[in-house]
Amino acid sequence: MADRQFAISGKWALASDGHQWMLQRRYLTKRHPVWPTVALVNSTKDVLAESMREKGVPRADAERLLAGLPATFAEWAKTRPPLAAETGLAAE
Repeated sequence: MADRQFAISGKWALASDGHQWMLQRRYLTKRHPVWPTVALVNSTKDVLAESMREKGVPRADAERLLAGLPATFAEWAKTRPPLAAETGLAAE
């Protein structure tokens, strides 16, 4: 399933594949930026914040990325728009 970024701050982003939050870090290649996932969290915002600290996300970026997130991934997943793959609109 494709992931969908929903928050970006500096070189860091949050995405989801519908099952978990995905912490991504931007790297520049010769042709374009790439956003590999560096941490996966499907439990709580506190665990996500700890993962951000462990990965070296600057405090200001972490605060921006975490702003507005509910306490758990399950709560967030109830309110997010569905991914294309979940609606049957995904490209084949």
